[in-house]
Amino acid sequence: MTKAKVWMVVALCSIAIAVAAIAVAIGRRNDPAVVMPTSPDEEQPAVVDPAEPAPGTGPGTGTTPNPNPPEPGVGGIGTAVNPPEEAQLIADQPGSQINLRSQPTTDSDSKGYGLVGDPVMLLRSTTASDGTWYFVKFDKSGAEGWIRGDFINTEGRATPLSQRADDSNTCEGVMEGMAVTAFYDTNGFHLVRFVNLETKNTFDATLSRQGSSNAGQPLYQGSASPPTGGSYPVALTDLSGGNPRSGSQVSVDYTGIEGSATCE
Repeated sequence: MTKAKVWMVVALCSIAIAVAAIAVAIGRRNDPAVVMPTSPDEEQPAVVDPAEPAPGTGPGTGTTPNPNPPEPGVGGIGTAVNPPEEAQLIADQPGSQINLRSQPTTDSDSKGYGLVGDPVMLLRSTTASDGTWYFVKFDKSGAEGWIRGDFINTEGRATPLSQRADDSNTCEGVMEGMAVTAFYDTNGFHLVRFVNLETKNTFDATLSRQGSSNAGQPLYQGSASPPTGGSYPVALTDLSGGNPRSGSQVSVDYTGIEGSATCE
């Protein structure tokens, strides 16, 4: 072989090797498994650690995440009572035990019971085939559950006042841990309301005129049934002599506990 042919073969081999090197380089650049180096000026995406607080909510920023609190009640049943309302358990019999249900139905499990007069907070309400149910929270124990509406005085923490009482004047006072309110109109005194200042249990005594006291003052008598049960005598003496007005007083005796009230 002449020298010219040898140099031609060497030149062709060099060209083939160069072409192969270029092809390999191109293949590597297109291979998704290969990470190509980036320029120092190229911006890289930030890697967020899920354990770290979101930007603007960390310590020292003055702001914290504010998730919406869950609405009270089981599974969001019914409508939230907003704001929650004070109420009291009621029943025809003073010593009745009122079931606290896990769901607003008499077929659901009982979680316990409350007693007539127990103060509760109304958190949710819903309507069922047997009436309105309330999701309640007991003031003292914190127990929560459903109670049917006919066992709840939704107008407050006592038996709702009659129209006559709403239209009456009042005399108010305190006696041995109880607030007392006497109601009167042109026909005299007809109702006394007692409120236990600790438990907020509220109960009433309906009065009727029963002659006069030994001092000649109008005397009214009745009986009260507190939530704890039983029936106890109540006596009211009108110290105004039968003309109650602002500033006059009455004396009240509840099963031997004596107190007084001043008329407004």
